[in-house]
Amino acid sequence: MGSFKTWAIAGVVISTMVVVVVVVVTSVSSKKDFRETFMKRCLEFPENQTICENLWTTFEQAYVGIDKCNVSEENYGPFLAEISFKHPCGETMFWSKTYDLVHEFTEETGCLFTLEDTLLGHLVDGLSWCGKRGSKETFTQNCEDCEYYNPVSSFWRAASTRFAQHACEEASVMLDGERTEPYDSNSFFGGVEVPNLQPSKVKSLTVVLVSKEDRGNCTCESLGSLRKDLDSRIGCTCEAVTQSHVETCIKTGAPCGGCW
Repeated sequence: MGSFKTWAIAGVVISTMVVVVVVVVTSVSSKKDFRETFMKRCLEFPENQTICENLWTTFEQAYVGIDKCNVSEENYGPFLAEISFKHPCGETMFWSKTYDLVHEFTEETGCLFTLEDTLLGHLVDGLSWCGKRGSKETFTQNCEDCEYYNPVSSFWRAASTRFAQHACEEASVMLDGERTEPYDSNSFFGGVEVPNLQPSKVKSLTVVLVSKEDRGNCTCESLGSLRKDLDSRIGCTCEAVTQSHVETCIKTGAPCGGCW
């Protein structure tokens, strides 16, 4: 998902195989707009009105009235406690630098789930928010000026931690094979999710390495420090596939296992 300073999910994403910057189309410019987007997504998931209202109230409490450079993961503890993951833990899909392709895949096939496919991630995917000391308002501009303890980055670290801890059995991750180093220890995946995989629950991790052209076989050992960062009790395999192959799977609705 990028370095800790430039995690794409907070507002800017890099298309899987295209070297361009794509601005997330979601646009909110006020507390009213932000709240309406939050509530709309919650109700569409769907949840009932009362649950969504309660989630909004608890979410606000994590950052409203607090300096935007002083919001930690712990601030979101009460909010995360109100949301449980409902997807099968054995169908967990991570990603790094493959936002567009992986979400098109999970949306169309419905057999694997990214964090953004869950209620927790869906509520604020692509949004930016922050508070201000002494204010009761929610702001949506210049909220990520602080490198680490800003409300957006802290939320995604907390959410990613919980998502990784939920994983079990066979987990997967889609990485960009066009990058010199597809696995980045400083990304959300490498820096947050990998350390929080539970070896007592997760048997193995399958890396889906996507490139424009067929690059033959890949191994976890060939992906930099991934094998070292993974607990030794968690197995690891790497499957090299072309982007066109994944796109064909999306179009034909092929079973997940048949795509790699």
